Amino acid sequence: MNFKPMNFKLLMTALLLGTAQAAPLQDVSLALDWTPNVNHIGVYVAQQQGWYAQAGVKLRILPYGTASPEVLVTAGRADVGISGSESVTAAQVSANPVVSIAAILGTNTAAFAVLQRSAVTRPRQLDGKIYAAFGAPYEAPIVGRLIRSDGGQGTFKSPVLSAGGLSALLSGRADFMWIFEGTEGVEARRQGTPLRTFSMTKFGVPDYYTPVFVADPKGLNTTSPRLRAFLKATARGYEYARAHPKEAAALMLRALPKGTFPDPGVLTDGATWLSTHNAYARPGQPWGVQSLKVWTDFPAFLLKNGAVKDPQGKTVTKLEYAKLFTNELLR
Repeated sequence: MNFKPMNFKLLMTALLLGTAQAAPLQDVSLALDWTPNVNHIGVYVAQQQGWYAQAGVKLRILPYGTASPEVLVTAGRADVGISGSESVTAAQVSANPVVSIAAILGTNTAAFAVLQRSAVTRPRQLDGKIYAAFGAPYEAPIVGRLIRSDGGQGTFKSPVLSAGGLSALLSGRADFMWIFEGTEGVEARRQGTPLRTFSMTKFGVPDYYTPVFVADPKGLNTTSPRLRAFLKATARGYEYARAHPKEAAALMLRALPKGTFPDPGVLTDGATWLSTHNAYARPGQPWGVQSLKVWTDFPAFLLKNGAVKDPQGKTVTKLEYAKLFTNELLR
């Protein structure tokens, strides 16, 4: 039998490729902040496109439960969690602080909303109205700032209601609610109950990142390689969603159990809204990057309004803003 000698360089290349492909994937667990929604789209896109595996990551998505993502991360039960600037700021003065490692959205898409048929057409008319509160310490200062910035007194009623915000509005138990325009705003419109909205950032509330990916700062020395790989693939997912919102929505729907979205159009329209409103990242910036200015202005607003308490209930007046976030894992 005749055998042709194999080229040595080709042989070494084949061996190296085989070794690379055989390398075990690194486990990364992600704790969601809520049931799957449009804010999570980049994760599911990257998963469906195989980009986590390409980055050497085996991603495990933990369903939303009773324990907060911040608790799961600091307890070592999740490598990454989805949180918001308000929670990151509050956690900084607790026994288990977290650090934001990437901004999922580059601007705050939250707004206050009334039913479109309401007589309220501007924020100052919310004085004396009923707000559908959910019990967070930062709600009152934010609502107050919104109303005062339009010339109102900033006075309102805020009972914590058993009904959800939209249900409370429709039943007359509340006059206005807190929404995210790419989620609840889209959902309300598709349900035939359009809302009139007042953007926080247009009425005196400093812009801030929400949601964000968070990690345990105490473990970054050992988890950085895995988290960097996770963010590399995740960035591809969100950049894809920014450029191709409808296709991204289709990929996410394919990844989830049938019926997760009773109306799949909510996800498609939400992804389109985020894309067309430049919500994924500020123009000219890559996805995920955060600035010290944003991480100073909003937390400083919370501190000034007494919205941050330490574990003993004492009002916090100072924070090290640079410790709230890092861009290092995006490089």
